[in-house]
Amino acid sequence: MPKGLEKQKESAKDELLRELAELREKMAALEETHSSSTKELMELRHVVDAYQSIGQAYLNIDRKGMILDANNPFLSISGHARGEVVGKNIFEFNSPENEENLPKLIASSLAKEGQWKGEIFAVRKNGDSFPVWLNVRPDKKRGGKVVTYSAIVLDITALKENQKHLEQMAHYDLLTNLPNRTLMYDRLNHTISLAKRHEYQIAVLLLDLDRFKEVNDSLGHHIGDLLLVETAARLIETVRESDTVARMGGDEFLIILPEVGSTNNAANIAHKIIEYLAKPFFLEEHEIYVSGSIGITIFPIDGDDPDLLIKHSDTAMYHAKAQGKNNYKFFTEDINKSTVERFSLETRFRRALDKLEFHLNYQPKIDIKTRKISGMEALLRWYHPDHGSIMPALFIPLAEETGLIIQLGEWALREACRQNREWQDMGLRPMRVSVNISPLQFKKRDFLEIIGEVLEDTGLDPQYLMIEITEGTIIDNVEDTIHMLRVLRKMGVGVSVDDFGTGYSSLNYLNRFALDELKIDRSFITDIGNIENQKVVNAIISLANNLNYKIVVEGVETKEQMEFFEASTCDEIQGYYFSLPLNAEDFHSLLAEDKTFSD
Repeated sequence: MPKGLEKQKESAKDELLRELAELREKMAALEETHSSSTKELMELRHVVDAYQSIGQAYLNIDRKGMILDANNPFLSISGHARGEVVGKNIFEFNSPENEENLPKLIASSLAKEGQWKGEIFAVRKNGDSFPVWLNVRPDKKRGGKVVTYSAIVLDITALKENQKHLEQMAHYDLLTNLPNRTLMYDRLNHTISLAKRHEYQIAVLLLDLDRFKEVNDSLGHHIGDLLLVETAARLIETVRESDTVARMGGDEFLIILPEVGSTNNAANIAHKIIEYLAKPFFLEEHEIYVSGSIGITIFPIDGDDPDLLIKHSDTAMYHAKAQGKNNYKFFTEDINKSTVERFSLETRFRRALDKLEFHLNYQPKIDIKTRKISGMEALLRWYHPDHGSIMPALFIPLAEETGLIIQLGEWALREACRQNREWQDMGLRPMRVSVNISPLQFKKRDFLEIIGEVLEDTGLDPQYLMIEITEGTIIDNVEDTIHMLRVLRKMGVGVSVDDFGTGYSSLNYLNRFALDELKIDRSFITDIGNIENQKVVNAIISLANNLNYKIVVEGVETKEQMEFFEASTCDEIQGYYFSLPLNAEDFHSLLAEDKTFSD
């Protein structure tokens, strides 16, 4: 073979081998690429399958935010079908409640930190926004670059509702849905800050319902709760939208009036509230009447912080109660001074109970026909070693407010029975002793047991004890009262209704009560020359005669008064006209004298 031809063959062979090597390399590369792609596809499928099977909502998105896939939990919470989601940009499901630059924020965070997570709002198919916790992170990288992202979407609607419920519980009263004490303090602090900045006045009104405890005790807590709810509704109707009505606890409400302008405006609101509360409350089958007492303070005149304003409102409110309830009082320094004196009196009162500084005086009841002493009333008196005699008008209301009247009243009952038995043992003519019983005593569950114990301990025959209760007490809880009065009658204890004529007793009720006597209120006696008063007194006497009750007239001080009742059919007279209340020693002498009283 010629050398030239051999050379050409060798050259062609080398070229063929090179081409074959290149082809093999390309084939190897193709095989590697195919293998890699297949592996990536398999991995991706495993990831997708995994997220389809988990309970959390999941989206697979590409670098441009296009949704590649969505699992069933996401479709469930969003309300969409898979075909309505896949191929859409994730921000097509963005809520207008989110920040406008939310897409940029997420993109920036992914570029810098490789992930983004936070609380946003998504949109359901029906257009409703709902809160979600979104966590976006890289899902797969190729050649160092992110190919897809995983977006975990957690529906936190229930969590947010629970959080809202907890916040509601922390800041709102569960019964009335009014701001509670905590939120009220926040509101008042904020209102004070604004008032200081803009230099205007604020009024703080503290309202306490009158007679709420009686309603609660007699009709039950359910009716009491309904009353509080209805009271809250009336208060909201009374004030402006800019005002705050809060429940302080119990039957106390606080009203914040920003930019009140003048004290007259605050007074007008208080007057309006009192008028609204005076209207009857119709709660289930009950028609209930209550009233309110309001204390008012003005920022910055009466204080410049919440605690001081509330404290002074409380002081003013108690003065409103002390002056007959159902009214309002503005705080003044005189009121503050009076409150300090009241607390001082309460301190002395508690010490007096411990040291037995109390004693009983006795005032005779005179039989109008025989002019002989036919009975006596035991009257509490307090003599303080430093301050002398303390008027009952001062310490009796205090004892009732503090609840100490129960302890004091039981002592008075026991002492009166003991003293009466002692006089009988000394040979004096037996007669009934009347003892005043406070509403708090009478409502105690063990009141009847206490009466029995006192009579047994002192040895006094029940027929020589008469308890005096007010007209308001007997009609407060009629059925319970009827039962208690029947038990007392079986025991032999007499019952007298004190201050009769000032309340609203139904004639039907009176006929059902096991009573022994009615005591005409002294307010009718003082001006007995008045024709209208005479008509009332004659009507009471006629009523008592028809019901077979004795009539006792207290507060008789003049000859004119005495002559009027001598001409009537009343039974007993009590008053300064015959005798002042006497201490035990002097009354013993009066009983021993057994005198006949004359004009």
